[in-house]
Amino acid sequence: MSIDLSALYPVVFNTLDIGGVFVAAVLGGMVAREKHFDAVGFVVVAIMSALGGGMIRDVLIANGPNLHQPPVALTNPLYLPMALLGAAVAYLIRVRGKWIMRSMTVMDAFVIGAWTATGVTKTLDAGFSYVPAAMMGVITAVGGGMIRDIMVGRTPVIFGGNTLYATASVIGTIPASIFWYVHMPSVGMVVTTCITAGVAILARYRGWKLPQNRDYSVNDTLAKVSSSLSARLAVLRSEERRAQVRAERQARATRRRNQSKRSLRQMAQHRKTQQNNKSTQNNSGENSRKNRNAENRNAESS
Repeated sequence: MSIDLSALYPVVFNTLDIGGVFVAAVLGGMVAREKHFDAVGFVVVAIMSALGGGMIRDVLIANGPNLHQPPVALTNPLYLPMALLGAAVAYLIRVRGKWIMRSMTVMDAFVIGAWTATGVTKTLDAGFSYVPAAMMGVITAVGGGMIRDIMVGRTPVIFGGNTLYATASVIGTIPASIFWYVHMPSVGMVVTTCITAGVAILARYRGWKLPQNRDYSVNDTLAKVSSSLSARLAVLRSEERRAQVRAERQARATRRRNQSKRSLRQMAQHRKTQQNNKSTQNNSGENSRKNRNAENRNAESS
């Protein structure tokens, strides 16, 4: 007996979408409790948290080639009551305890996965291409939470400093698009929900985060690289200059040694010349005496 997957499509879609509405409303109500809002604040924050992303999606794709409908949150009789029910639960029940908070984290991850799946699938059904469908899937998943955070005056969690949230939704758009392409959207929504939730849960408990851009910029990096290169060139020039100075000193020392050697040779040669001259003079004087003695002897003999 085969199962008609196409018949399961609306059931799976509505179950994931409406279930996500209830859980997101409870999470929004928890934020309202942290801010000490009154009942009106609970309702507004819960509704925007639960329905904001889907309403943004439906408004953006309302003029698509195959869809001319108002937001489903305003036409489906279950969406708004489920959001109000979630707000009431958060208002009447204080959620506390380690395991309950962990359960809420897991439920939040599955909400992200479910809304990623329904956002991609609905956008593709409306006749849009895969890139807009992926964008709508992410907006559906994180749009309500972003509106909620802005309303309560805090930085949206998708803007950094937190574990992977929107990134998990981006990853989930891939299997959703693939299964829709092979005409298995029901299976794709279930698989996408599980994959996206798995990535979000792992990121939460492993501390996976995207790198934050604190002081990085291309021009600053280029300036640092240029400064580093300039400093390196300055060091190289300094080393080259020191090498030249050492070479000049060695050359001067060599010249002084050569000059000293030449001076010593010249002095030795000069002393030798003086000695030779003195010896010649002595020899000349001796010869003169001998000649005079010879002349005297000749004179005496004559």
